[in-house]
Amino acid sequence: MNYAAIIRMLSISGGVYAVLMVFCAVAAIITAETTQLLVFLSTAVLMGTLSAASLVLTGVPRRRAQASDGLAFMVFFWFVSPLMCAPPFLMGVPNDSIITAIHEAVSCLTTTGHSAYSVEAPDLPAALILWRAMLHLVGAIATITFAATVLAAINLDGPGIHRTHLFSMSDRSFFDSIPRVLRTVISVACVCVLIVFAIEVVGGIPPHTALLDAVSAFSTGLAEPHGMYEDVTRHARALGLTVGLLLGSLGIFIILQIRAGQIRSSLYDPEVGTFVLALLVFAFLAAWDGLGIVNSLGWSISALSTSGIALVSPATTHSLPLALQLAPPLIGGAALSAAGGIKLARLYVLSRRVGQEFLRMGFRQSLLSFEFRRRVQSDRTIMGVWVYLVAYVMACAVGLLLFSFTGSSFEDAITNTVGSLTNSGNLIDVEHLPEDEVRQIWLMFGMILGRLEVLAFLPLLTVSFWRR
Repeated sequence: MNYAAIIRMLSISGGVYAVLMVFCAVAAIITAETTQLLVFLSTAVLMGTLSAASLVLTGVPRRRAQASDGLAFMVFFWFVSPLMCAPPFLMGVPNDSIITAIHEAVSCLTTTGHSAYSVEAPDLPAALILWRAMLHLVGAIATITFAATVLAAINLDGPGIHRTHLFSMSDRSFFDSIPRVLRTVISVACVCVLIVFAIEVVGGIPPHTALLDAVSAFSTGLAEPHGMYEDVTRHARALGLTVGLLLGSLGIFIILQIRAGQIRSSLYDPEVGTFVLALLVFAFLAAWDGLGIVNSLGWSISALSTSGIALVSPATTHSLPLALQLAPPLIGGAALSAAGGIKLARLYVLSRRVGQEFLRMGFRQSLLSFEFRRRVQSDRTIMGVWVYLVAYVMACAVGLLLFSFTGSSFEDAITNTVGSLTNSGNLIDVEHLPEDEVRQIWLMFGMILGRLEVLAFLPLLTVSFWRR
């Protein structure tokens, strides 16, 4: 394992957080929040110093980094970054629990978005809300970049749901392949955020609200935690959030196709077709249960994106059956998006194979195959998808058991499990969460496991992986 390269990458991440903390300190000056100014400045200085010292001490790695080193970095990133980002959630706010501060950082970075702070508590400082928004944006960019690089590299023989033309293995070091993908993801993120921001500002929404909505939509999270309780059915805000959630759910692959002028190809993409079909099916079921057509579509978009943003009044959707509320987040968005869930591509591949098996029942000796984005999918591919699905089910079962031991009811246990694994903050039970640190720990592990897409975590449990 190339630990020097991994430490350098983590140090660079710490330097990025230090820079973002300086921006939050400037925001604290503007809003006259003296306590937040001191917290962000002191943490930025400490983080910047430690990151610079780590870069100097490790030096340039002599060994060539492999894809396995990228996987190790991805895991360390999701476990170490919350520790770097937690201090602002501990100092200067009504919270004296380190676990709660780390939980808050994990929730933001994984774009789950729920808050461990009491809903009845006063509004959080403006600088801290900006910090939440920045962490959501960083988490979304990191999620997409890891999917397009690390997960694509370790799954070269799989269904290829993470592959794009942006990524190719470098001859020198695996980490040399990341910057080009990262620059593209950042550019796409900025464009998507600006589109939603412009729609809402032109529609009369205050700029600070429009900015938080834009970040929440692209990251499919909740930069403002009260977004899951507030009714945002004002036309301009609902339109902006809908556009943003659609872009955030369909992912960078579709956005890049549209940017290249390949609109026809993007419309016929398997993930787009699967998304539209799932959207209409869940909207129909919600309408069957009594919701209006507009409310059904709004709820379906929000649920499939795993955002939890209340595109319609929450009072109208809480009456939906539990199974219907859990199904859309379990599917989630595109493979190269910040949305959680099993992913649309896996659902498409699996459904195509199931259809083939039905055809084979009448023609036992028939040879059938199908393509996913011009790649023929083999039996090995299908086995990989099935293994992932089994691992996901097992993770849900373990989560259900762990949350049950915290005293949660069956309904709360299953919503906490699915909510954390799919990074859907609206499903998580936040009542009495600040006082229940054990439940916060299980939620943190579930949120990180969801970002690792479950299977990526399994190699870390083997001794051979760390001896490479």
